[in-house]
Formats: sequence, structure tokens, C-alpha cells
Amino acid sequence: MKQIKYFALFLLLVVLSCSTAYNPPSISKEGGTPVVTPSEIQAGGGNEGLNKKLIFSVGRIAHPPYRLMPGDTVRVSVFGVEELQDLTGKIDSTGKVSLPLVGTVKIGGLTIGEAKKVLQRAFRKYVTSPKVNLEITEYNGFRVSVLGEVEKPDVYSLKGTRTVLDVLAQAGGLKDDASHTIILTHLGPERHSAIYINLEKLVNNWKFSKDLMLQPGDILYVPKADNIYVDGFVRKPNAYPLTRPTTVTDAITEAGGMSLDADPTQVVIYRRNEAGNKKIIRVDINKIRNGEQKNVRLEPNDVVIVPSSGIKVFVYHFFGVGVGPSGLPSARAGGK
Repeated sequence: MKQIKYFALFLLLVVLSCSTAYNPPSISKEGGTPVVTPSEIQAGGGNEGLNKKLIFSVGRIAHPPYRLMPGDTVRVSVFGVEELQDLTGKIDSTGKVSLPLVGTVKIGGLTIGEAKKVLQRAFRKYVTSPKVNLEITEYNGFRVSVLGEVEKPDVYSLKGTRTVLDVLAQAGGLKDDASHTIILTHLGPERHSAIYINLEKLVNNWKFSKDLMLQPGDILYVPKADNIYVDGFVRKPNAYPLTRPTTVTDAITEAGGMSLDADPTQVVIYRRNEAGNKKIIRVDINKIRNGEQKNVRLEPNDVVIVPSSGIKVFVYHFFGVGVGPSGLPSARAGGK
């Protein structure tokens, strides 16, 4: 019996002498990802929370005044003049509407209030101090395309004032692996530009931006999020979509946290930049949690490796207990 105890003590000393530091695998100089990648790459996480905020935000962000556009049908009346009641006209491709007495008047691109003033000036030539009422009886529909990582990518027919949030909700929201940075491209004759929109910031702030307004022919593209990889002694090693700003501790939490025999002081981040240069970043999770070390924000395709602790592995497998964060034995939880 004493021999068994001495042998166990000898093994413990050997493990302690071999586990003082963790040396990550060397990075090869050849091309390709120089790290161990999970065998099954499945996007985790999810955008369920963001989609709920998206639906909740629709209608809560105040729309700007609608601007008349070609194809809209309007009804115009001049107060107190029987002959000038319920005059209807359709705005043509140049933005003009044809009305009795005043002929063609350009009101396309104006708000209803602005269009009233233009019509009042036109009728003033024939009516003293005219009071003009204008209403839209039929909106001209327009089409926008929604592409990428949404539940129902398609070409959508819209009417009236519509925003990015409206059409994303109509498209069923984002898929789990969709990026939170979306791209809106205007292809109209007056504007041809691409705008990058932080969707998460938008649904959290509820502030209107003119960039949200959709125009005929717009293309809304929701790209797939880049991945980060978490491997080693975590409970759910996997690839996870980088849908939002994520730190190394966020990534470990998303991977289910560290297993009992992990070493939080020797975590390694493998990174390759756009130029192909490779970098190893060593972090101590305990120091980060204590505020002694800055948390590292992860970049696309970063790989986080959580190593094992030699002493924890020995105690866990030999004695049937795990070593907790305090260094004291804890009850074996069964598996990692």
C-alpha cells in the first residue's frame, strides 16, 4: 500500500515539473491556416435576440415625411371653389402632375406640405389667396431586392415610406450566421452608393437615419458573418459566427466555458492578418477577470485554444476529483 502512495507521489511530482508552462504548436511558414481547426464546422450562436429587437423596432423609428414620386396618384382641392374640388392626377416620370386651370406642375420629390405650397403659387394666378388641400389616393409601388443571409431572400414590392427595418422584417429576419453589418446599395439615377449599416446599433437606439430610407431599385445585402474558432479544453469546441464585437472571454463563454481540467492562465489566440502574417497572442483569463490584463477583442478567423493543466488532468483522472479555479479539489462532474 505504501508503495502505491510513493508511486502516486512520484507521478505527481513529474506532472508538476512538466506543467509549469504551455508551449503552443509552432506555426509553419507555409500557406494555409496554421492551427488545429474543429473537425465539424457548424455555426453556433444565433440571431434570435436581434430578430426580436428588429420586429419590436419596426414602427417605433419615426419615418420622415413621404416624398411624392412618379406613379403616385393625388387628389387636389381648392377650398371654397366648387369647380376646383377633387381634382385627380397621376405624377408622370418627370415628377409633374397635370391639373385643370394650372396645367402641369412639378411636385415629384416634394413632401405633401411642400407640394401644397407649390400648388398654391400655381393657383394664385387664378384664385385669390387659394387654400389647397392635397392627399395621396394611391401610392406607386416600387421594388427592392433583399439578398444574403435572411430567411426569405427575394425581390419585394413596397409602397409608401419604407425603411431597411421594414423590409428585413418582411424577409423574415436574419439567419443565425448572418453578420450584423448589412449593406444597402442605391442604384437610382440621382444616387449610386453603398452604405454600411450597423443593424444591432440601429435596433438598440431607435434613431432614424436618412440612410434607412429605401428607394426604387435598392439592393439590401446581408453577408454571412466571419467565423472564429474555439478549441481545446472547452465544453463545446466549434466554429462560431462573429456577428458582433467579441472578446476572448465572450468566445469561451459561447463555447460553454472551460472544462475542469483546463488551464485558464495559458490560453492562446492564433491570428493571421490580411497580409498573411501570423501571430500568437497569449492571454491569462484569470488576470482578465481580475482586471489585471486587457481583454482581447477577436478578429475574423481567430482561433482560441484553451490548453489543459497538467496537475488538473492528473488529479482529475487519478483521484477522481477536479481542481476548481481556487486550486482546491472539487467533486468530479463526469466528463469534461
